[in-house]
Amino acid sequence: MMPVPARGDVVLAAVAAVALLPATAMIASRSLPAATATALVLLAAVAHGALAWRRAAPVASHLLVLAALAGQLALTGLFLLLPSALTVWLSVFACAAWSARPRLSLATGVVGVAATVLRYAGDPAVRESGFGPAPWLLGVLLLALLAASWTAGLLRRAQDAARRAAEEGRAAAVAAQDVRAERAALAERARIAREMHDVVAHSLAVVVAQARLGQAAPDRAQEALAAVEEAGRSASGELRGLLHVLRAGDGAPPGDGAGHGAAGGTAPAPGLDDLPALVARVRAAGRAVDLHVAGEPLPLGPAAELAVYRAVQESLTNTARHAGPGAASRVALTWAGAGLEVVVADDGGTGPAASEHGNGEHPGTERGGAGMGLRGMRERVEAVGGRLEVRRGDGWAVVATLPAAPAPEGDAP
Repeated sequence: MMPVPARGDVVLAAVAAVALLPATAMIASRSLPAATATALVLLAAVAHGALAWRRAAPVASHLLVLAALAGQLALTGLFLLLPSALTVWLSVFACAAWSARPRLSLATGVVGVAATVLRYAGDPAVRESGFGPAPWLLGVLLLALLAASWTAGLLRRAQDAARRAAEEGRAAAVAAQDVRAERAALAERARIAREMHDVVAHSLAVVVAQARLGQAAPDRAQEALAAVEEAGRSASGELRGLLHVLRAGDGAPPGDGAGHGAAGGTAPAPGLDDLPALVARVRAAGRAVDLHVAGEPLPLGPAAELAVYRAVQESLTNTARHAGPGAASRVALTWAGAGLEVVVADDGGTGPAASEHGNGEHPGTERGGAGMGLRGMRERVEAVGGRLEVRRGDGWAVVATLPAAPAPEGDAP
């Protein structure tokens, strides 16, 4: 099926035909017999028409132009004086610029120049007219025109290739940006999922422990309800902050929605200063837990402080959920060297739950689940350049080491 020519090429072919074909017809009719002149004009019209497919079918268009000019060459050695002969150079340019075989136009052009010079030199009409340059000079002129047309076609080809490469580069950059944005969104969703898990798991553990306390000791029911209320309020505040992040990611304006405080903002992420309150809530739930801090504190940075807080929170939650009755925990923060070591250990407690707690599988793996607890702790700590490991003793110990934040350049001694 013949390809449809581009509108611009049709216009160009029409303009060239209007500009050159009438002059060709006039010169041919005045210089040659009527039959020869008519044949020359028809062949010139074919060459002009073939230019309409110079980009849609460059090889076919070029060969058709050459065939038309070859027919003219057979009729007279002076065909090159006809204005329509210029179509050959447009065809050479188009074949070099847009065909899959740009050297074809150069090879056919060289053959055409040689044939034209030989026909010109051997045509009696040329010798009788005494008109025109010497054959060798004509050959040099035609070769120069061929070289100029073919080189211009190659330059256009390189220009198109550079434009396509630039467009592909822009498309690749946009695609890479979309991939990075998608990965960032996935990472943010994973971070929020860890936050939700830590907040909900810890709060529910406190609520369950207080409910058991209220059932076991009715006289402490009011105390248990107060602890449940405090755990619910704390979890509600943190969950509102996380939901605010999700809404902001969907294009909601900051502060849009209720429950973000008086000014509509969110509370800062918990850090080291919030650990005493966390330990106090666990004690209020009826669990024995001690907090020890040793060494000279160093700056960690908000992300590292949040990782420490969540690791301690998750470890205490696992103790409350899986350790036996009477299990005691110890939280130790030791500043040493250029960082912080955090150890959260429990003694396993007593009773059936303690036996299950010490069965060789850390409760943070959440048997039968996705392992969000321990995996989330490790991902948080490693994301800030730290390391986390789980050790087995009478109970379980979670040990995390985190490097201190680098000091600002202006603070260096």
